[in-house]
Amino acid sequence: MSEVRALLLTDVVDSTQLSERLGEAELAALWAAHDRLARDLLPVRRGREIDKTDGMLLLFEAAADAVAYAMAYQRALAKLNPPLKARAGVHVGPVILRENSQSDVARGAKPLEVEGMAKAVAARVMSIANGGQTLLSADARNALGEITLRVESHGHWRMKGIAEPIELFEVGEADALFVPPPDAAKGYRVVREGDVWLPARNIKHSLPAELDSFVGRRETLAELARRLDAGARLVSVLGIGGTGKTRLITRFGWSWLGDFPGGVWFCDLSQARSLDGIAYAVAEALAVPLGKEEPVTQLGNAIAARGRCLVILDNFEQVSRYAEETLGRWLKRATQARFVVTTREVLGLVGEETLALAPLPAPDAAVLFVQRAESAKRDFQPTEEDRAAVDPLVKLLECLPLAIELAAARVRVMPPRTLLSRMSERFKLLSSTGGRRDRQATLRSTFDWSWDLLSLPDKAALAQLSVFEGGFTMESAEAVLDLSAYENEPWTIGTVQSLLDKSFVRRASDGRFDMLVSVKEYASEHLRTEGRFPGSGPAALAAAEARHSGYFAGLGEKRAVAGACVEIDNLVAACRRAAARGAAEESAGALEGAWAALNLRGPFSVGVELASIVSGTPGLGKAARAIAERIAGSALDASGRTAEARTHLEAALALAREAQDPWCEARALANLADLRDGRREEARASYARALALARELGDWDLECKVLSGLGALETQLGRIEEARAHWEAALALARKTGTGAGRAACSAIWAACT
Repeated sequence: MSEVRALLLTDVVDSTQLSERLGEAELAALWAAHDRLARDLLPVRRGREIDKTDGMLLLFEAAADAVAYAMAYQRALAKLNPPLKARAGVHVGPVILRENSQSDVARGAKPLEVEGMAKAVAARVMSIANGGQTLLSADARNALGEITLRVESHGHWRMKGIAEPIELFEVGEADALFVPPPDAAKGYRVVREGDVWLPARNIKHSLPAELDSFVGRRETLAELARRLDAGARLVSVLGIGGTGKTRLITRFGWSWLGDFPGGVWFCDLSQARSLDGIAYAVAEALAVPLGKEEPVTQLGNAIAARGRCLVILDNFEQVSRYAEETLGRWLKRATQARFVVTTREVLGLVGEETLALAPLPAPDAAVLFVQRAESAKRDFQPTEEDRAAVDPLVKLLECLPLAIELAAARVRVMPPRTLLSRMSERFKLLSSTGGRRDRQATLRSTFDWSWDLLSLPDKAALAQLSVFEGGFTMESAEAVLDLSAYENEPWTIGTVQSLLDKSFVRRASDGRFDMLVSVKEYASEHLRTEGRFPGSGPAALAAAEARHSGYFAGLGEKRAVAGACVEIDNLVAACRRAAARGAAEESAGALEGAWAALNLRGPFSVGVELASIVSGTPGLGKAARAIAERIAGSALDASGRTAEARTHLEAALALAREAQDPWCEARALANLADLRDGRREEARASYARALALARELGDWDLECKVLSGLGALETQLGRIEEARAHWEAALALARKTGTGAGRAACSAIWAACT
């Protein structure tokens, strides 16, 4: 549990020079005197020593005690022979205190450990101070209250490892100099301009101006800063068009400008198509006139000459084939430089780190919509109905910044509630209504830009992947994708990886992938339209859907409910598609899997609807009709329509017997027995016959289900001993089959009967 404490860190300056100037004995005596005076001051101010190196980490109950100690400590150092100076930093914040055991202390551990961000902040505050200077964080200053000592602000400082700038104060005697500390590697002074903090000192750059407000992305900005601080030389910010990559790295460049004394250089590569195009764009950003020297070499030398600088290469995807010849060489030549690239695909360079840019969080997306709507229409005053429409609207826009900005511009002609109702016309709605003519003037043109960069196999694969609903696995992709028309038929795994690297496909979880709805709709349009890639058109759509429904029809009930029924949308779509094209037996197989998931997740009404659709499919055999009737009965029973359920289940039983399908017969009998319509003896007989069939078939799962039903029935009839016997048998089977849910259910009900 955290506790609020005052932390004081000190550090004796010029200790290395002291060790060189003094002999070992004299230096040891000086440090002993230092330690003695520092420790003698602690009891007076109720402080506790936590750690010691060239300075000390001290813990106090109150900021006033920490400051009083720091003043006394600085005065005492000045009286030593030779006199010493120390920098000191005070911060107040929550810390976690952990006592070490006596045995650990005996082995050299500190008696008390202090953990928490407050410790890092105190260290940064101390690192900025000059020798003899004591600095306070804003939290320490606020906790200090009114004191007789002089306290002056030295402005706000951005410090490494701390997301937001912190105001620093100096505390001292009235005659102290109060000179602002100089900028250093671990911190520098910043001033506020609008909503961004800029370095107080002048640093050269070629960053574009930000023309409107920046919303959200604080965690992503902090993560990018963390990676560069940790030593990353190259970070590629990945994302599909419209996620706001350019805006993010522009804000990063402005906000962390002071981290790069060699400047921040923004290079727009959107018009580059060749190596010379890259060189021209980078030279223009760096203000380097290209001469007779080979341009990539000249630019590498120019970047290296700027020392610690940041080079931003925006829109690298269309020239990624030149990455090794340009960026790869610059990384080797300019060792102090850092590079951030925005791209829709991984570059594959040694040392490259990737930072995937997801759509905005929903709350930030709503804020962005309102702000842009207010900019588009100065008198924009949303009604309560409009406000209620914003959240679902931005979710339908998938929280994609470009889509939100384009939609917000439409408030000039229609309110948010109307926009929401028109989302079926997504690509018409999301186009610029002003003078914008660049590749992001519409959502479609943004996607077109990325589509044009794909290889033909990647185009075919992306289009075919659009038939999935709710995502896909690599196994299902291998079953659905047909790339046999291409030379040396591409490997499905490699193709999906390529689309993932190019940000068209997202990793939803381990082993599962999906696409933004906007991307899916865009890809689907290409699949069904002739001339978009070799073989595209209605026939390609029909063939891909047929492969999709064929795969999911054979999935089986166990796999249909795996992963919390994650394939439910694919199963429902497969059932509908198979029935629509008249694949009767296939539609029945897909129906079984779909109902297995719907029975657990709902809605049951979809199960009723699908069973009706399958039942009406021409050419449906008796066994398949029995499946459709049985599932119709089960879904109706789950929906509380017991009388209708019995009619369908009795029809299923008759059809199963005609088709000589004992498995379907056993299921239909068990479903009939499950009906709670008062026919208990009839239910017992049905369970008994179902149990016999299940044992003949060796179907342990079905046997377990029937035994559970019998246990419940016997309990209702007051036959507790018989019920217990059935539950024990069901539980034993559940343990044997390893069905966790069935085992838990059996255990719970059996426990209730004992």
